[in-house]
Amino acid sequence: MEILQREIAVSDFFRECVDIPRFAECCRLCPNHGKLWSCPPFTFSPAHIWQKYGTLLLQCRVIPVPEELRQQTLCQQDINEQSRALLQPHKRAMLQEMLALERQFPGSLALDAGSCDRCAHCTRPEGLPCRHPEALRYSVEALGGDVCKALKLYFGKEILWGKDGHMPAYYLLLGGLLKA
Repeated sequence: MEILQREIAVSDFFRECVDIPRFAECCRLCPNHGKLWSCPPFTFSPAHIWQKYGTLLLQCRVIPVPEELRQQTLCQQDINEQSRALLQPHKRAMLQEMLALERQFPGSLALDAGSCDRCAHCTRPEGLPCRHPEALRYSVEALGGDVCKALKLYFGKEILWGKDGHMPAYYLLLGGLLKA
């Protein structure tokens, strides 16, 4: 695994990579929409989150897919399961690192790589509050950020997609820390 980091002005990131209406529409098509507290729709404006901070520490993790997995021809369900199993420990480690940085920089906010997966069953569909509000963090894309564009612009990386039943050579995770 490779870890890449860039620190940039939030104003630059917002101008170059944030399109809240576009990604709100993308999120509407996702099965997590309205079902997880980390996912839209929100009771706040994502723009207000971005505007509260001056600097963004972006972190990209490049997770190689083992050759033996790439050689297998899998159905989509198996690809999804293998991908989740491969990415889950890296996603959790990244969030823990961002939360540690958040504690180190008072007033900062960690950004998760993708939607929250802390609980097996989120309380949002029942209209109940989050069980772990202290741990709830949003992702770049949930706040309207274009992850593909950010990965290309700041790290020179492109998201690869598997095809014909084969997993890609690598996966990318993007998270970060918004700092005052």
